[in-house]
Amino acid sequence: MEEMLREYLPILVFLAVAAGLGIVLILAAVVLA
Repeated sequence: MEEMLREYLPILVFLAVAAGLGIVLILAAVVLA
C-alpha cells in the first residue's frame, strides 16, 4: 500500500495543483469579465 502511495503521490499532487490553478484562472476570468 505504501509503495502505491509513493508512486501516485506526485501524480495526485500535480493534479491537485493543476485543478487549483484552473479554478483560480476561472475565478479570475469571472471576476475580471
